[in-house]
Amino acid sequence: MTPSHRLPLRLRIARGLVVAVLVCSVSALVACSTRGSKFSSLLNQGIMPVSEENAFMGANLFLAREMEQSVYLYNFMKERGAPQGIELKGDTEEDVEAHFYYTSGPEEYLAKPAPRPRFNRNKDTRREWIIIGPFAVDKERYREIQQLQATGGGSFEIFGRREFLGQHSSPGTQVTLRPVFVPTPIPPKKHITKKPSVDTSPSSTSNSREPMNFDQQALKEAKDMAPRDGQGDIVHTVTSKTETIQSISQWYTSKSTSAAEVAKKNGLPEDATLTPGAKIIIPKSLITNPKRMR
Repeated sequence: MTPSHRLPLRLRIARGLVVAVLVCSVSALVACSTRGSKFSSLLNQGIMPVSEENAFMGANLFLAREMEQSVYLYNFMKERGAPQGIELKGDTEEDVEAHFYYTSGPEEYLAKPAPRPRFNRNKDTRREWIIIGPFAVDKERYREIQQLQATGGGSFEIFGRREFLGQHSSPGTQVTLRPVFVPTPIPPKKHITKKPSVDTSPSSTSNSREPMNFDQQALKEAKDMAPRDGQGDIVHTVTSKTETIQSISQWYTSKSTSAAEVAKKNGLPEDATLTPGAKIIIPKSLITNPKRMR
């Protein structure tokens, strides 16, 4: 064999490059295999609960490691909060899919690793996660999700410090509840003894008609007022096909420009066709005329 110092300079440089490439390839393979073997036992094991107190449970450790690498995943957990359970599906950690399950809803999010650069000069082994959702939980998973313990978040060991990621509601699943219709109470009628009819002829004096008492005035005013719900909003009942959101808003708020807010409150377009019997809610903050629309 020819000693290396006797080889031409061109061959020595080529051999050095080959050795360097082989060393880098072996190092990359070792790094990937080491990384992929940490949590391979968690793959395809079904739904694993995320602990609220113990940061060293398997699901907590996996999420903590990935949050250290992925800014997207960490910010998602900060906003939405830690899930009650996760499920890892895949043959290796490189092609794994993570499913995050929340008992509120219940709902599911799907997280996938973003593709790594083909040529990574910096040898960066970190990976980002792309999260999509929320999705409705299918029937097969529904019972399992319901059995997970509802928690206020999860505890994680991130960069050597303990961090608690609290639970927050998903904006996409918020439901606006209509207030229950509660009519304005009307004072009960009291028994009034009938009095002799009053002569209304011109010969009678102008003071012959007696004024209404307090109960009579209250009954009259209650009949003229529009009914309200428990939140103080007026509940208007449509009585004619000619009524519109604009005309109703104009009556109760004295402004036709309030039609947009009234339509939004009722989940209707401004030009919606109203049918008799429909209930229209007028927010308390807009009301200027509390009397029933005629």
